[in-house]
Amino acid sequence: MYKWITALALGLMATLTPTAQAAEGGRWVADFDEAVKLAKAEKKDLLVDFTGSDWCGWCIKLHEEVFSHESFYAEAEKDFVLVALDFPHDEAIKAKVPNPERNRELANLYGVSGYPTVLVINTDGKVLGRTGYQKGGPEKYLTHVNTLAADGKLALVEILNLVNTYESAEGKAKNAAFEAVLAGFEQRKSDDIGMLSLANILRSHLAADTDDAKGQNVRVIKALLGKGQADDEVKVAARKLDPKNEKGLLEVLVAMSFKAARDDASAHAALDELEALIALGPIKDDTLALDVYYNAAYFCFKYLDMPEDATKYAKLARPLCPEDDQERIETLDHIINS
Repeated sequence: MYKWITALALGLMATLTPTAQAAEGGRWVADFDEAVKLAKAEKKDLLVDFTGSDWCGWCIKLHEEVFSHESFYAEAEKDFVLVALDFPHDEAIKAKVPNPERNRELANLYGVSGYPTVLVINTDGKVLGRTGYQKGGPEKYLTHVNTLAADGKLALVEILNLVNTYESAEGKAKNAAFEAVLAGFEQRKSDDIGMLSLANILRSHLAADTDDAKGQNVRVIKALLGKGQADDEVKVAARKLDPKNEKGLLEVLVAMSFKAARDDASAHAALDELEALIALGPIKDDTLALDVYYNAAYFCFKYLDMPEDATKYAKLARPLCPEDDQERIETLDHIINS
């Protein structure tokens, strides 16, 4: 099994006190839905900290450097209701979490995959900004958060215009509005504000046009895959539309499987997908091929005790590796020569 807990987290756990926000005089609300009511009443946004208070080193570090300072609260409480949603390991601390099921539901809803994740959210539940640990102390962190909130509100207006135009359009105007949604999704970064709203429209298009009558599904699927917004239904649509990887969709799915691998079972599953892909012919995208082969070689060598397979994948990756990428070159050469 992979060792995902960092040395930093282990070191900090031994020296710092857990449930840090709980010690701040009740300034952090532990119930999200109660916080929303409070924010509406006070006409504020929410600053939501998804944290692992008793085990996450970066969470503890963020608290020490930012959230434990009175200067942070003096300004933050003017504009935000502060929310701490805790995901502790210790059973005694878990027992103090008001609604752990709701916390998990919110983590899934907002795509929280690591800790700390700090979100600026309005009272309609729209994410205005996403961040985590940032060094520099409370004043710099407040400036960062306020900038996220301001930029997020502007971006949200743009997204809502795209969505509202699409939902109200008919006939040819509907097609033009969908093109605008797709282009807007492609042009933005995966963690930009409102991407989920645009992704939902694209997924609805796939569900409605299962036979690709409009000829847009390859582009839609590539966009969703590229921005990390592909659910199981999108992956099924990709395999149906491109069963032999002629359009390059299957290789993107394989790359995603390697990125998602977190244990021996998921790593072996990714390797099986890669072997099936190789049987269909060369990977079309050289950059993607390098990433996939490199990850396969590294997994086999480092974690899975599969030296022959590691050498095979390293030899496939090595010719694709740019000469200025010394770190990967050294790793691949080490695997090949071991």
